[in-house]
Formats: sequence, structure tokens, C-alpha cells
Amino acid sequence: MQQSLRIAKSNALVEAAYKLTLNEQRLLLAVIARIDSRRTMRHFTFSITAHEFAQMFDVELHTAYEALQDASTSLFERDIRTFDGRTKARFRWVERIAYVDGESRVELTFTLHVAPYLSLLHKNFTAYGFHQVSQLKSSYSIRLFEMLIQYRKTGWVQITLDKFRERLMLESSYKRYDNLKARVIKPAVKELEEKSSLIIQWEPIRNGRKIEALRFTFREDEQRDLFKDELEDEVVAEVD
Repeated sequence: MQQSLRIAKSNALVEAAYKLTLNEQRLLLAVIARIDSRRTMRHFTFSITAHEFAQMFDVELHTAYEALQDASTSLFERDIRTFDGRTKARFRWVERIAYVDGESRVELTFTLHVAPYLSLLHKNFTAYGFHQVSQLKSSYSIRLFEMLIQYRKTGWVQITLDKFRERLMLESSYKRYDNLKARVIKPAVKELEEKSSLIIQWEPIRNGRKIEALRFTFREDEQRDLFKDELEDEVVAEVD
């Protein structure tokens, strides 16, 4: 089942600032995988059971119960922050979320503001196979994967340190580069190389003694990326 599931997001959403726990991220991915990004989103309410969650992420059923309960208590408070060069916007992922205890099921309703980032995507979007992130255990790894795969056509991306922190909403955390490197960057790169299709090299970009940016160079292991062939006829990760 996982091999046929597809995640697609507007590049603006990939580049947005937001912070999610692993359970929140997984819940959203499980739902987004059910959306046909090429069509209009005709309904905003989706549901997923603990049994479905357990199958999708290959976890024990009791773990899926706990994950859904955990995500349902906190996802409502999470927001997305975007900036198009002119307007700064802030909006929630969901307008309603509920855990139906007797059915071990979560129901969530996306906000109207999220829909344009997940539907009617014909250009300037990033798509990848759900299986490429389903085994990741860190929300930072998932975010870094999306940041990189957006540039699969070029195989490299450079991002300022400030922008990297902003996207992950870490402006007040890991202020020292050494801490950011040890707690976020290196573990995420290591996990992606072990569990995704990416082979990654990265380096800090310095201006004198100050580190100003991060440069990631990567390639995809075609034997591990079973989804890649399906994208050849699509406009994927088109960048303005």
C-alpha cells in the first residue's frame, strides 16, 4: 500500500515556518497521502483509524493508539507561517480535530487556508513517495527531506542559517551552531541516509569565522527510490 501513496505540497508550504511533533507530522502525512493534489479539494474533513495508522507507519497497534491520541490533543494549536516577499501570514492547520475513543479514530478538518497548498497543484510543488518518509523517527528528518527533495532537479540547495532555523521554528533553540549541528542537522542527515533514498553531503558556508549558510548536495539512490519513475512525466518541485 505504501508504495502507491504520494505526498504533494506546494513549494510555499515546504518553505513555510512551522513546528510539529513526530506524531503530528505523521498524522498530517497520512491524511495528505489521501488527497489528489491535482484536483480541487471538495471536502476538508478526513479520518484515520489506529489500525490504518499502524499499517502505514509499521508500528504496533498500541503505539498507534497513543500516537493518534497525542496528536489529536495538540495539532489544533499548531500554525503555519508564510511570507511571499510582501505579506506575512499565519494560519492553523486544522479548524477541528477530534479523537473518537470508541472507534480509535481521529477526525480532522483542514482550514480553508491550507487547501490551496495541497490541492490543484500543477506547478511549483514538491511530490514524493509516502514510503520515503514513513519510517523516519524525527520530525526534523521529515522537514529536511522535503527541503532537499524540492531541489531534486539540481541536486543541491543552499539555505542561510537564519532561514533554516526559521523554517523549523528554532529561533530560540540551539542558538549555538554546534548545538544545532549536533541535535538537528547531523541526526537528520544520518537518518535520511539510512532510511530514505537520499545520499547527502553537506557543509557550513562561512563568512570569515561566522557560519552564515548550509549547503546540501545530494543524489537519489534509484534502487531505493521506487517512486521516482512515476514522476518523470510530471512537473515536480518546479522552482520559481
